[in-house]
Amino acid sequence: MQIYLNNQSQDIPTDGIQYFGQLMEKLTEEAASEGGSVLNVRLNGEDITGRDKSNFEQMSVGEIENLEVETGDPKTLARSTLYSIADFHEQLLKELQITSEFFRMNNIDRSNESFLRCIDGLQVFMHTMESCRKLLGLSFELLLMPSSNTEEEISVAESRRSIFTALDGIIEAQTDQDWVLLADIMEFELTPSLAMWREVIQMILEKTAVDVEPPPVAEVVETQSAAAV
Repeated sequence: MQIYLNNQSQDIPTDGIQYFGQLMEKLTEEAASEGGSVLNVRLNGEDITGRDKSNFEQMSVGEIENLEVETGDPKTLARSTLYSIADFHEQLLKELQITSEFFRMNNIDRSNESFLRCIDGLQVFMHTMESCRKLLGLSFELLLMPSSNTEEEISVAESRRSIFTALDGIIEAQTDQDWVLLADIMEFELTPSLAMWREVIQMILEKTAVDVEPPPVAEVVETQSAAAV
């Protein structure tokens, strides 16, 4: 069995360890002792990050050919991912615009090909945002943002639901082969809802930025005393 920890081959003692679950528990404890956590796991070349690991718990260590584990600060990873996904988000918006134009021109072959890329990209984007949310310990229900249609604020969760509502309409239009309606939904519902996530990404980065160090306790006490006087 070959174990790679943060891309480095490691000789980790496995005395008394019989199963994959026990091995992962050991690696998780070691990461925690250094102030980190397990971020990504590849088992025998298969990425099992975020998957239900109960199916692997009782796997004998003898069945493990290689195990790749990435550890680190989850919040640092999440913020780095958000910076990267911002560029992906902009490209996805452009692809949506191009796809809606293809449908309007009744260019079915090119539009369907581009449409599949949009759906795949949207799944990647939403999954990545959800993973970052979990790593940062945020609630999309509690994060508020300006609505594009009104002066009121809406939750990020509501914005996310509007994306999936638009997708439902797109699927229905595709089933009916109503390409004009599909293009309308993509251009006037899905794209604006997704575009709002520029602000979501920026808001999350601002909320999770390192806070300014608080003043020493002595200064706080002095300030409070002066205020009392």
